[in-house]
Amino acid sequence: MKGLYKRLSVILLAIILTIISLLVIIKSGNHYTAKIELKYFANRTDNMKVEVEQDEEYIKLVDYKIENDILYANLEAVNPGRAYLVIKNIDDESYVKMNMVYVHKNNVISWDNYFGSSTNDIVIPISSIILLAYIDILVIMKLVKNIKNSMYQYKNIGLLGVIIFLSFGIINQVGTLFNYNGLLSTINEVVEICSFFSIILAPIGIITSILITISNIVLIKKEGFGIRNILGLIMGIAFIIATITPIWIGDYLQTATFIDVHYEQGIGLYLEKFIKSSTYIVISYIECILLGTVILSLKAAKHIPKFNKDYILILGCQIKKDGTLTNLLKSRTDRAIEFAKMQKSNTGKEIVFVPSGGKGNDEVIAEGEAIKNYLVQNGIKEENILVENKSKNTYENIKLSKKLIDDNNKEANIAFSTTNYHVFRAGAIANDQNIKMEGIGAKTKAYFWINAFIREFIATIYSNKNRHFINILYLVIISLLLVAFIYYSNVIKLN
Repeated sequence: MKGLYKRLSVILLAIILTIISLLVIIKSGNHYTAKIELKYFANRTDNMKVEVEQDEEYIKLVDYKIENDILYANLEAVNPGRAYLVIKNIDDESYVKMNMVYVHKNNVISWDNYFGSSTNDIVIPISSIILLAYIDILVIMKLVKNIKNSMYQYKNIGLLGVIIFLSFGIINQVGTLFNYNGLLSTINEVVEICSFFSIILAPIGIITSILITISNIVLIKKEGFGIRNILGLIMGIAFIIATITPIWIGDYLQTATFIDVHYEQGIGLYLEKFIKSSTYIVISYIECILLGTVILSLKAAKHIPKFNKDYILILGCQIKKDGTLTNLLKSRTDRAIEFAKMQKSNTGKEIVFVPSGGKGNDEVIAEGEAIKNYLVQNGIKEENILVENKSKNTYENIKLSKKLIDDNNKEANIAFSTTNYHVFRAGAIANDQNIKMEGIGAKTKAYFWINAFIREFIATIYSNKNRHFINILYLVIISLLLVAFIYYSNVIKLN
C-alpha cells in the first residue's frame, strides 16, 4: 500500500504543479517582452523600425526600444491568433528579422512557437525540477530502505540506475533555467538529454573498451580462448557501435533521397528524432544500470560483515586435477580464514567454516572436501568445519549449506566468502531464497576481474530481463509521445 500511496503522491504533485504553472502563466501571459539580439544580423542598420504584421488585430505593440544591440519589444494580447513581429530597414523597407507571435484562447502570448516562451513560464522548469527531485528522493529512500534490509537485491541496481538518470535530468533542467525558451524547448531538452548523456559517456566507454580489450588479450593468454573470456571485448564493441549508430543514422537520413528530414511538416524529420531519441534512451538506460551494477558490486565487494557470525560459507569452484585448490578458490578460503581471525580478534567469537561444493565429472574429490583439507592444513580444527559436498552451482551451494546449518542452529548468523566480482550476485541468489547472509570478497587478478565483472553484469540484466524489457518499452513509448508533441506543435505553428 505504501508503494501505491507514493505513486499517487507523485501524480498528485504533478497535477498541483501543473495547475500552479498554468495559473501563473495565464495570469501574466497577456503581456510579453520580446528580447532580440541584433548584433548577429549582417543586414541591420541604425535606421530600423519595428511593427506587427497580422490579418486582424491579434497583437498590440505597446512600445519598443533598442539598447546595446538588443531590441526590447513590449507586446499585449488582443485576440487569439498568429501575428509576426518584424524588424525592417527604414531606408528600403527590407526585412532584418521576423518572429512569429501566438495568442492562445486564454490570451496567453507565446513567442516564436505555439508552445514557445511566455511571461513567467520559467515556472515550468522549476516545477519540473521539483517533481524530478521529489521522485528522486522517494527512490533514494526506497534504495536506502532496501539496502538496510538486504544489499543484495537486483532491484537495488535498477533503483540506483533511476537515481543516476533522474539526478542527471535535474542537473540538465537547472541548466535550462538560465536560458529557458518555452515548453517546446523543455520537451526538446528531454528528447535530447539521453543523447547527451550517452555522448558524454562515449569517451569513457571507448577508454573502458580499450582497457577491457587489453585485459581480454591477457586473459586469453593466461586462461585460453573461449566465449566467456571475450565477453568484455564484445560488450565494449557493442557499446561503441550503439553510441555511434544513431549519429550515423542521422547523417545518413540528412542526405537520403527516399525521405525528407528537413521539412518541418513532413514525417521524416520526426521519424529521425524518434529513432535517435529512442535509441539513445535505451542506451542511457543500460548505461545507468551498468553504473548501478558497478557501484553496488564494488560496495558489496568491499563490505566487511558484522563480527557476530556463527558460520561462514565458502563458495566452491573448480579444483585442480590433484584435488588441491586453484588460486581462485584458495583466495576465497584465505579470505574466510582472515574474516574468522578478525572476528576472533574483535569479539572473541569463534566461527564455523562451511566449505561448499560437490564433485564435478572432471574432479577427483568434491570441492567442499578439497576446501576442508586446505582449512585443516592451515590450522582450522575439524570440529569447526561443516562440509557441504553435494551442490553443483551457487544456488545449491547456498541452499544445501543453509539446510546443514539449520540442522545445528536455525537462528545462526551467516557470512559467505567468494571472489570480489561474485559477492553481489551470490548475495542476490541467497536473498531470492529468503536467506539472510553477508558476503566478503576475495581479491582476484585485474585481467580476470574485469571480464568476470562483465559476466556478472550480463547475469544481472538476464535475472531481471522481463522488468528491464518493460522499463525500456515505457521509455520508448515516452520518447514517441514527446516526438509526437513536437510534431503537433510544429504543424500548428506552420498552419
